[in-house]
Amino acid sequence: MNSINTLEKNWSTTSKIVFRFTFSYFISFILLLFLALFLETPLYWFADTILNWGTDFRIESTGSGDRTFDYVRFGFTIFLTFFVSIIWSFLDKKRASYNTLQYWFQVVLRIFLCFAMILYGFAKIFKGQFADPSLELLIQNVGDMSPMGLAWTFMGHSMYYNIFTGSLEIIGGLLLLNRKTVSLGSLVIVGFMINVVFMNFTYDIPVKLFSIHLVLMSFLLLISDGKRFLQFFIKNEKIEKVEYTNYIKNKPLLKIISFLKKALITVSILIIVIQCLIQFKATEQLRSKSKLRGIWKTELFIVEKDTIAPLTTDSNRWKYFIIDYKEKAIVKLMNDTIKRYSFKENIDTEEIVFKGIKDSISQKFKYSIANKNSLKLKGFLNGKELKIELKKVPKTDFRLLNRKFRWVNETTYNY
Repeated sequence: MNSINTLEKNWSTTSKIVFRFTFSYFISFILLLFLALFLETPLYWFADTILNWGTDFRIESTGSGDRTFDYVRFGFTIFLTFFVSIIWSFLDKKRASYNTLQYWFQVVLRIFLCFAMILYGFAKIFKGQFADPSLELLIQNVGDMSPMGLAWTFMGHSMYYNIFTGSLEIIGGLLLLNRKTVSLGSLVIVGFMINVVFMNFTYDIPVKLFSIHLVLMSFLLLISDGKRFLQFFIKNEKIEKVEYTNYIKNKPLLKIISFLKKALITVSILIIVIQCLIQFKATEQLRSKSKLRGIWKTELFIVEKDTIAPLTTDSNRWKYFIIDYKEKAIVKLMNDTIKRYSFKENIDTEEIVFKGIKDSISQKFKYSIANKNSLKLKGFLNGKELKIELKKVPKTDFRLLNRKFRWVNETTYNY
């Protein structure tokens, strides 16, 4: 960690080569993470000419961190690293050490990791990453879920578990702000992020590349104090107090940095404490406020005056009608096929308008609600007149929601 105790004036050739490669790789990785959108031409050239993958891949964000584009960028980072390392070694082979550059390299890693952990942590604390199970998910069979969907359902179920895991990420990030606690912060992040990496691999969550890099960065910070770590935790030996080299001489700048660190720590702790009390959920802002919101189960389905029986093989009869998120409607058919529509409601005329995702033609329905639990729809869909009577499914019908915490359990309740 660039302490007076551990500084070496003359590095071995191997150490210098390893440092040049490591520095070049991670700095390139961080820069390309932010600048890749401005480097389309070289990335397309690399994919087509070097990798022979062609250029038929998307650069815009899709929510996945393991797109073809991400692997192209990963390959380009390795290619760039070898090129820079070779040139650097040739031009700078007489330098005795990289003590100062190593310090600033660690500063970059600390800042990047700190903000990555804080962003991920707050995304969990405010339920932005793992939202409550959607209404559609409540009627989905577990066997029909994707591994990622199962993981998201597990994580999204509990508010306090999200606050707990998010707080660990934030604490790990905040510990990197002080040089005295970098090793502890790195250890916390390594432990936490290894679990995330395994979850990403075993549940096919497409953030594998990025999460691995977060582990490697925190591991680099940890092994920079590796000798003392081994002496204290493994060999049970006494270690000396570290006297850190001061690379910033400007005292006003040091005071500003110190103030910013304290402010970030204070604000983060206050936010976590307040969130434990108010439990604000960011994703709730995306939910519909309509009185139609809910899971509606079809009781009667009439097409052109012909009553359709609820056969499980039917690919036209509705099984459920779901309104959950704003301007979105879901129809689950008897054969469990899902149909998704854009959805608009006119409260004054009691009309709703459907439009399929790939359709240009709107379908209009009149609706009426009785006793808050009975819904009637009348209109045309795909040129056919429909009359549908539906009954609202109470949330209390779902064991996932109605089974609350209990101190005493005479038997296991594992269903």
